[in-house]
Amino acid sequence: MFQNKANKDVLLKQQYKRDNENRIVIDMTVKDDSDFLSVFSQSDTPVISSEVAEFIENSTNSILPKEQLTLRIHSDCIDDIEKELYKASIKEYYSEKCIANARELKRNNIVSLLLFLTGVLVLAIQMIFEYRLSSLIWAEVIDIAAWVFLWEAVDIRVFGNRSLRLKNKRYLSYLSMKIEYVDITKK
Repeated sequence: MFQNKANKDVLLKQQYKRDNENRIVIDMTVKDDSDFLSVFSQSDTPVISSEVAEFIENSTNSILPKEQLTLRIHSDCIDDIEKELYKASIKEYYSEKCIANARELKRNNIVSLLLFLTGVLVLAIQMIFEYRLSSLIWAEVIDIAAWVFLWEAVDIRVFGNRSLRLKNKRYLSYLSMKIEYVDITKK
């Protein structure tokens, strides 16, 4: 079992091209940059189009979120002004994603806390029904409802937030991503 894991780790490390800073290189060829930027933006800084973001995210799906990245854009149609603009637009896009993800994480924490407190309160009500009113059937129904609230709180806190934390690591990796430009004719 350990040998298979070791072999898999070796294969994963070998399949990625790395730069001199040991960052994983993601190659992207742009033949026409007219759709590189989205026509919509929440601020003065433009953001990348959804197709560009989808390319970056699909290219990094199999890479661990903690890995540092270099996006190497191969193109002859991007001038020096656009290079800086595209770099800023990538950072802006993933900054917005990171902020939205942090809000979702905070919302999940609040919801899980409220569900937990509701579950505890419902368990207290169940005890009243069981001991004070001697209604075993209703006590069991309330007990089941309480455990549903408690399980949902645990599910959101443990499993839901895990995926959000992984997304956050991925977005932070995109934010710290080094962006290089290479002319296709120089290849």
